[in-house]
Amino acid sequence: MDGLQRRPAAAAAASARGEGQPPGAQRVIHCDVEPAPRAWPGMQMLALAAVLVLGGLQFLPATHFRHPADRSRTWVPFDSSRHPQDLSHEVETVDVYSSISCLDLRTLAVLTNSTLSSSSDPHHVSFNFLIPEGGNDQVPYYKIKSVLPDSNITVTSQKKIKDKLNLATPEGNFFVSFPNELSPIVIARALSRTRYVYISADSIIKGKIEDLVRIDLGSYAVGASEDCSMRLGDYISMDVLNAVQRTAPRGVVHHTETFDKDACFLDFDVLVVEPRNIKRNLIDSIAFWTMAVKLANPRDSVMLAMTLAFYNDYLKLPTNWKRADANTDILYYDGPKNVCTEDGLQHQEKGSGEIWQQYLGPKSDSVLST
Repeated sequence: MDGLQRRPAAAAAASARGEGQPPGAQRVIHCDVEPAPRAWPGMQMLALAAVLVLGGLQFLPATHFRHPADRSRTWVPFDSSRHPQDLSHEVETVDVYSSISCLDLRTLAVLTNSTLSSSSDPHHVSFNFLIPEGGNDQVPYYKIKSVLPDSNITVTSQKKIKDKLNLATPEGNFFVSFPNELSPIVIARALSRTRYVYISADSIIKGKIEDLVRIDLGSYAVGASEDCSMRLGDYISMDVLNAVQRTAPRGVVHHTETFDKDACFLDFDVLVVEPRNIKRNLIDSIAFWTMAVKLANPRDSVMLAMTLAFYNDYLKLPTNWKRADANTDILYYDGPKNVCTEDGLQHQEKGSGEIWQQYLGPKSDSVLST
């Protein structure tokens, strides 16, 4: 009996010494557990701030990239000097629209060929020409295709826009009076739901049209250059303008601050248009300003009205897309062209240069001029 009492006691002692346990078994060590150390004052706030700063860095624009085919994985900086607002995605297609008030096929052919000649991917560039109503749309189409067979073009009468807008509406009636001036914007309502580039028909393009489509407009509806040879103060008193602004119907005038007399007119020779960002009552706003600030020349009134409707609500395009001199990406068409008078008569003006001949040979000229 005394021996049986001594066995458990011996086993407990052996267990305490680690004896009699299977090989590899972990020895139980009983030690005093100290309390967790306290953090320094303010460390939690500092850690939270560090997390927020590092998280915010993820939203900064990229400055370098690595090409997936580069085995060395070299970081290459973006060229921000030429395309400061490029989108990250590649351009798949470019839709170019242009409207002409007096039909001249040579002008449209030079615009087409110069754009394609400068494009990095001409097969993905399409042209949509709006011509005055009254003629056969197919004849201009086949003539341009005969001299530029690889071009992707459509020729549409401005009547199609009128039918889409419905002439019974104020918007439709307004377009009837100023189809050429309003076409850059009205196209988004009548013909296109995707981003497009509007170019004045009397243009020669020397830059890459893809550069314009890549520009990030953000929340703006249009990107445009400025014509600082025309300023608001040269055409209207700021007192009168601000008085009209204060008494305008609600929702028609988008700008609420005082106008600047030195503000430049918008240049509508080149526009990048994002239809989804166009305000619903934009045409109503242009029509209101046209009636409120009438000038001697009705078309000057429309250009002033469009500048006021877009006041501080557009993205300024790079200066190389402003028609100024031979060093820009867009030039004035310098060849002979048709000019129409108010009474409907047509005559031809002589050209002022020879650049247009780089894009239209003598044989093609004879086809298009007849």
